[in-house]
Order: sequence, then C-alpha cells, then structure tokens
Amino acid sequence: MGMKKKSDILLITTCILFIGTSVFSQDNFDVRAVKNIQANRTAGKTSFFTTLSGSAAPVSGGVPLILFIKGLIENDKKGQRQAIYMVQSAVTSQAVTFGMKRLFNRQRPAEHDVTIIALKNAQNGSFPSGHTSIAFSTATSLSILYPKWYVIAPAHLWASLVGYSRMYLGVHYPTDVIAGAFVGSGSAWLSYKLNKWMHQPKKKTVAVIKF
Repeated sequence: MGMKKKSDILLITTCILFIGTSVFSQDNFDVRAVKNIQANRTAGKTSFFTTLSGSAAPVSGGVPLILFIKGLIENDKKGQRQAIYMVQSAVTSQAVTFGMKRLFNRQRPAEHDVTIIALKNAQNGSFPSGHTSIAFSTATSLSILYPKWYVIAPAHLWASLVGYSRMYLGVHYPTDVIAGAFVGSGSAWLSYKLNKWMHQPKKKTVAVIKF
C-alpha cells in the first residue's frame, strides 16, 4: 500500500477517533438538540420520518442489486463490478460502525435521559448511527459512480434525511449522526480507492533479448 493511501487511512481514522472522544464533551448540546426535535413532533412528521428511517437498508441493498441484475442482462462486467463495489462500501461502513459501537458503548438518548421518548426500539450502542452510515455509504458510492448533480443532490438529501430521522425518532444524538455520515462516506471513498488500485491495468514489460 502506497504512502498516500496510508496517510488517507490515518487521517480518516484520526478524525473518527476525534469525533468519538468529543462525544461526551458535547453531551449537553446533544441532549438539548434531541429534546428540541421531540418538542416539535407531529403525527404527519412522525409517519414521514419513520418511513425514511426504514428506507436505509432496503435502498442500500436494492440499488446495487438492480445495478448487478442490469449488468448481468447487458453482459456489462463493469456494471457488475460497480454493484459489487457498492455492496463492499456498505459492508465496510457497517463493520466500522458496529466496531465503534462496541468501542464507545454510548447510551441511547432515552436510556440517558428519561424525559426523551424513543419512537422506535433500538439496540446496540448509540455512537455512531448505523442507519446514517449505510445511507451515506450508498449516497457517496452512487455519487462516485455517477458524478452528476441529479444523482449527487437527491442521494445526499435522502441520506441526510435518514440521519435526521434517527434524531427525530429519539434513538440518536446529532454527534451519532455526524459520525455515521463520516463513516459511511469514508467507507465508500476508501472502497473506491481500493477497487481502483486492484483493477488498475498491469504494466506490460518488454523482454529484451541480449546477443
């Protein structure tokens, strides 16, 4: 692995750890933010954000599946590899996310403060947000594969709303969501770099015959 790739990984790891160690110092901000969101809940918004929150896994699994099937039908090897890359990004983001959850083991908002009411049951640690992580992994990998504004804007708007929905439902703090977005985007970017390195054409060597 080249020095640039090592420095990129080190930078991302450092940023993640910085966010993690900052979580508890920002606790009051996090609690206030979740309480403010809770105070403005309505039946309509609850239905909307519950649906959005539930879309994270189906969309993240469905998009690469559609791309892979399309690649099979059209015998498009590149399209198949792109679909596999999206799956790799999502798997990486979830592996990192659940590793961090075990590392930090942060309480969910409703566990920390009894005045916060969670509208969904959630397990494992709060930091970072797994839904946000996989949503941003999907949005970022799609944006890398199709760098057009009409892909980038809706993809990241959807991912951002998924992240907000987790706060609205009372199962995550803002710092959980920010970290999840960072992990998801970083996983997609690193997976792209790794795939690009693995599939780069090998240089042909010309044999020199000596007489």
